[in-house]
Amino acid sequence: MIVMKFGGTSVADARRMLQVAEIVRAHRQRRPVLVVSALAGVTDLLERALQAARRGEVEGLEPLLADLARRHRWVATGAIEQGAARHDLNLAIDALFEDLRQLLRSVRVLGELTPRAADAVLSFGETLSARIATAVLAGRSIDAVWVDPREVIVTDDRHGRAIPDLDRTGERAEPRLRALVESGRVPVLGGFVGSTAAGETTTLGRGGSDTSAAVLGCVLGAEEIQIWTDVPGMMSADPKTVPAARTLERITFAEAAELAFYGARVLHPATIAPAVARRIPVRVLSSLDLEAPGTSIVGSTNAGAAPLAAVAWRGGVRRVRVTSRRLHMDPGFLPRALAAFDAAGMVPDLVVSSEVAVTLVVREDGDVERARHGLEGLADVEAGEPCAMLTVVGNGLARDAAVRGRVLAALAALEPELVALGGSARSVSAVLPADRIEDGMLRIHRQFFEEERAP
Repeated sequence: MIVMKFGGTSVADARRMLQVAEIVRAHRQRRPVLVVSALAGVTDLLERALQAARRGEVEGLEPLLADLARRHRWVATGAIEQGAARHDLNLAIDALFEDLRQLLRSVRVLGELTPRAADAVLSFGETLSARIATAVLAGRSIDAVWVDPREVIVTDDRHGRAIPDLDRTGERAEPRLRALVESGRVPVLGGFVGSTAAGETTTLGRGGSDTSAAVLGCVLGAEEIQIWTDVPGMMSADPKTVPAARTLERITFAEAAELAFYGARVLHPATIAPAVARRIPVRVLSSLDLEAPGTSIVGSTNAGAAPLAAVAWRGGVRRVRVTSRRLHMDPGFLPRALAAFDAAGMVPDLVVSSEVAVTLVVREDGDVERARHGLEGLADVEAGEPCAMLTVVGNGLARDAAVRGRVLAALAALEPELVALGGSARSVSAVLPADRIEDGMLRIHRQFFEEERAP
C-alpha cells in the first residue's frame, strides 16, 4: 500500500485533475490511498471570506463566494464528461456551498470569529477538492470512494494547529481504509482536516495535507508516502536564484529539516515527522513532469553519499548585538538575553555568544524594542539593517572537518556580517546584506555543486 498526496497546484484545474487520475491509474497495482489539498489559492480565499464575515462586509463576502463556487464548478465541468455524474457532483457542490454560507452567516451575525468556526470554514477547501477528485477518478473508470477525514483522523483540540493522535487515528483509519483498499477501491480524503474525539472539526495548519499523508502512511504501514507537487523534487538551490540548480536524488530527513528551516519551500519536515519516526520513505515527485525522478527522503544515506546536499537562503532577518554593561564574564548574561527576546516573541535563528556580548539573528519584523526594554540597565542592544541568511546544508559538515573548513572559507570570502555553525552541525550559515544574496548563492553553488566538484 502507498499513500499519494497531491498539493494544491496539482489539482488546480480540470486538466491537472485529469492528470492526477492518470497518475493514480499508473499506480493502481501498489494499492494507493489518495490525499488531496484544496485547489491552489482556495484556502487564501476562504480566509479572506472569514475576515469579511467577521467585519460584517456582505458586499465583500459575496464576490469571494462567487469566485470560489465558479472555480470548483469549472473544474467539475471540465474534468467530467458524463452528464449524470457531472450533475450529481454539482448538486454535492451546491450543498457544500450552502453549508459554507450558513457558517459564514453565523460569523457575520455574531461579529465574532472563533478558532473553532475558522476550522469549520477552512475545511471546505479540502472537502470540495476531495469530492471532485473522487468523481474525476470514477469518470476514468477508477473505483474511487470519498472518505471524510473527520471520521478517521483524530486530533487534539488546538484549532488551527491540531496535532493528530496516531493511536486513535489508527483505530479508526486502519480497518476502514484497509478494507476499502483490499476490495480494490481507492479511498480519497481531503488533507489538512481532522476532528477531535468529540467530533469538532480541526485543521492541522499550513502544510497539513502533508501531515495527513504522513499520519495515514504510518497507521496503514505504507510502503511509501508520495508527495506530488509542481516541482521536480528537492533542489540543490532555489532555481529562481540559481538556474544551474539540480534535483537531488536522495536526501536525509535531517538534511531536509535543515533546508526547510533555512528557506527551502518544497515541504516542511515537521509535516512528515510521523513518517520519520516509523522510517517510512517519503518521495517528492512532480505531477507536471512525470519523467522527473523526484527526490527520496530517507532516514540515512550510504557511506558514499555526497557530503553536501544544498544551499538555501532566507530573507527578512536582521542581526542584533546585545552587549553586557558589566564588561566582564557573566555566566547568567546569555540566559537573561535569550529570555528577553523570548518574552518579546522572538526565537533567534542563530546565536553567537562571547563573554560580554551575544549576537542574534531574528526576524526583521520582531519587536526588538520590547527586548531592549527587558534588558534596560543590563545591556546595550544594537539592531542592524534588514539582511538575509545563506546556508549550506549537508551531513558531511558534521562528520568531516575538511569539508567544514572549505565551506567556512568559502562563506568567509563573501565578507558576511556573521558566520555560524547550526546546532545540528549539518549546516553553516552566513548573514549577508540582502542585495548580495544572489551573488553569494551563485558563487557557493558553483563552487560546491557544479562541475562535478567535490568539496
